[in-house]
Amino acid sequence: MNILIPHSWLRDFLKTKASVRQIADCLSLAGPSVERVHKVGKDSVYDIEVTSNRVDLMSVYGIAREAAAILPQFGYKAKLIKPNLKKLKVKTKLDFKIQNDPSLCFRILAVKLSDIKLAKSPQWMQDRLTKVGIRPLGNAIDITNYVMWETGHPVHAFDFDRLTTKTIHVREAKKNEKLTTLDNKTYTLHGGEVVFDNGQGEIIDLPGIMGTANSVITKDTRNVLLWIESVDPKKIRQASMTHGIRTQAAVLNEKSVDPELGFVAILRAIELFLEITTGKIASELVDIYPKKSSAKKIHTDIKFIETKLGISLKKEEVKKILERLDLTTTWQGNKFLVRIPSFRANDIKLPEDIVEEVARIYGYFKLPSKLMATALPDHNNDRFDFEKRVKEMAVRHGGYEVYTLSFAERKDVSKGAIEIKNPLGEDTRFMRTSLRPSLASAIDANVNEKESFWLFEMANVYLPVSTNSLPNEKMMFAGIMKNFDYREAKGIVESILESLNIEYQFKLGLAKGFVGNSLLEIRVKNKLLGTMGLLNNDKGVYFEFSMEELEKCAVQVSSYSLENKYPAQIEDLTFVLPEKTLSGSVFEKVIKIDNRISRTELVSVHENAHTYRVWYQDPKKTLTDNEVKNLREKIISSLQSEFGVEFKG
Repeated sequence: MNILIPHSWLRDFLKTKASVRQIADCLSLAGPSVERVHKVGKDSVYDIEVTSNRVDLMSVYGIAREAAAILPQFGYKAKLIKPNLKKLKVKTKLDFKIQNDPSLCFRILAVKLSDIKLAKSPQWMQDRLTKVGIRPLGNAIDITNYVMWETGHPVHAFDFDRLTTKTIHVREAKKNEKLTTLDNKTYTLHGGEVVFDNGQGEIIDLPGIMGTANSVITKDTRNVLLWIESVDPKKIRQASMTHGIRTQAAVLNEKSVDPELGFVAILRAIELFLEITTGKIASELVDIYPKKSSAKKIHTDIKFIETKLGISLKKEEVKKILERLDLTTTWQGNKFLVRIPSFRANDIKLPEDIVEEVARIYGYFKLPSKLMATALPDHNNDRFDFEKRVKEMAVRHGGYEVYTLSFAERKDVSKGAIEIKNPLGEDTRFMRTSLRPSLASAIDANVNEKESFWLFEMANVYLPVSTNSLPNEKMMFAGIMKNFDYREAKGIVESILESLNIEYQFKLGLAKGFVGNSLLEIRVKNKLLGTMGLLNNDKGVYFEFSMEELEKCAVQVSSYSLENKYPAQIEDLTFVLPEKTLSGSVFEKVIKIDNRISRTELVSVHENAHTYRVWYQDPKKTLTDNEVKNLREKIISSLQSEFGVEFKG
C-alpha cells in the first residue's frame, strides 16, 4: 500500500535540517521505500510504499516518527515533534445511548459538538488534501479526512440532529438488509457485516468503511456527533471486499489500526473543529474500551542479536536504536526486556523481530558480505525440470496452460476440505481438492469455441488429513479436452505417457461426474498413476495425474533394442466389434498372439467396424506370404474366440 506525504506537512512533526532528497534516501535504506518524489508548486510530495504489516506508517505522523528514528543513523539530526493536544474538561453528559458488542467493536470514542458553521476549509487545508489526492468537500468533512491522513486513524462525523432516536446499536447485519452509502449507492448485505443501527432496525452507518446517506453531514448541519470506532479488522476486510467499497478508511481499518491511536485522533479532530468551524464542545468525551490491551514484552539478549547478524554490537548502540523506535528497554547485564508500544503490537512478536528492527536501523548495507563457509549443494532442480518437461509435452500436443484460483465452493470439494476463515465470497470458501472444477470453469469461459481445444493446469490441491491439521498439498497435472473424439483425446494422453517412457495399463474404474459413472484408471504395476474419462453434460474428456507418481514412474532414457534388419509386412484388418468391447483389449490380445507381430494400431472406425494396421516381422528372416497368412488366421481365430468379433477383410 502507498501513501502520499507532502514535505511541508511532514515538517509539522519532524525537526531536521535534512533535505527532501536526503530524507527520501534514508527512509528507503532503512524503512519504508520512497518510490518517487514529485514537485507540487514550492512543495515536494513523497510517494511512499508501506508494507502491509506497518499500518502505523500510513500517516504523516507515522512517517515523521520513522524518519526521526532513521535519520540520526545517517548523521542527520532529527527530532519528533509530538502533538500537544488538550484534554477535554467538559462534564456535561452525552445525551446519547450506545449499545456496543465488544466482540465486534473494541473501542468507541464519541463527543458532541454544537453550533458549528459549515463553510469552505481554509486554503492551507485544501492545499494539503489536494496534494494527497483528496477532494476538499467543506470544512466538517475535510477535517475528518485531514485527521485520518495526519494521525492514521479514520474519524467519522454524524449529523447529530438526523440521529432522531439518539441511539447507536452495534450489531451484525442480517441477510438481505439494505443500506445507501453517502455516495448514494445502495448495497444489499450478505449478513455478518458490522453495522450501526438507530435502535429501531434502520442502518445508519457501515462503520470503518463508509457512512450512510441518512446520517451524513448536510448543508443544514449545526450539531455533530464526532465518532471513532475500532471494529474487528476481519469484518472490515470481508465487508469491504465483498461489496467493493475500497475507501482509505477501510484500507487502514482492515490492517488493525492501533485502538490507542483513537484518543489522539479524536482530540486532534476536536481541536480543528473548534478552530475552523467555531463550534463548541457540548458533551464529555465518551470512551467505551472494555478490553484494553496490555503492553507486550519480549525477552532477548545481545548475544542472540549478534549471532543472527554476524556482527559485534555495543549495548549502548542497541539500546539507542530501540529507544528511537519507542521500544523501551530494561537491562540486566547483556540480557534485556523490550516493551512494545501499542502501535507496533501486531508486527513485533518475537525476539527475531527485535533483531530485524536493529538490523534495518543499523543498516543492512553495513552488514558484512561473506561467502558461504561450505560448498554449494551439488544438485539441480530435478522436480522443476520434470514439471517443465511435462508442460512442454502438453503444449506440443496442442494444450493451453491455464492458472486458476486455489479456492472453490462447497459443492466442488470433498468432505473435510479446509475452510477459509475470511473468504472473499461463497465461491472461494474452501481450498480445492481437485483441479476438475477449476478447469471446467475455464472451459465454460470458452463456450463459444467450436473447434477442438484443450486446457491443462499443473497446481496443488489440498487434501484433508485430519481435524485441526494442515492439508496434504499434492501437485497434480490435469486437463480437459473439449470437442475431441474420445479416442483422439486418449491418444494424446497415451503419447505423453509414452514420451515419459512409462509402461502403463488401463483398468475400468467408477467415479461420479463421468458418463456412465465410469472412467479409465491408468496404472503402473497395479499402482494408480492417474485417471481419465468423459465428463457429464458434454464438458469434454478429463484426465489427471499425480505429479509425484508421474515423476517416480518416468524413465529418462528408454531401453534400447537393435534395429530389425528384415523388412516388415504390413496389412490392414477390419473387424466388427460387439458393443462394449474395449479397443485397448483388442490391441493387447493381438500383440501377444505371436512374437512376430511387432506392432499394431487403430487406423479408422466406422460405426462398430474397426480397422487395425498390423506389422509382421521376424528378427531372423523375411517372412513369406504363407507365414503371414498363418499369422493372420491366428489373429482372426483368437479375436473371434475371445471377443466374438466378425472379420470383414
